[in-house]
Amino acid sequence: MAKRRTSEFWQGQLEAWRQSGLTQVAYCASHGLSIKSFYRWRRKEAGYVASAAPSLTLVPINVTAPAPNSVVRLHSPGGWRIELPTGNTSWLADLLRQLP
Repeated sequence: MAKRRTSEFWQGQLEAWRQSGLTQVAYCASHGLSIKSFYRWRRKEAGYVASAAPSLTLVPINVTAPAPNSVVRLHSPGGWRIELPTGNTSWLADLLRQLP
């Protein structure tokens, strides 16, 4: 009969696999784990992460002519930041309009 393992066990295994540098198959083989169970727990974890991720909210703004040598700064609640020099930013406006 197959051994039942807890979600804490699988969370630890997934973290150890990420740090191991091994492929999923190699990690499972070296630790005596079922690759099917490993895949299942990875999908579950991905679902938890996706459901816990904050949603993105776009806020309308009014854009005026930029000051010379200024930058456009975009940042997210998740921590990423992008800084772009001002100038001809029509390509950025076109890109943002095409986003879903």
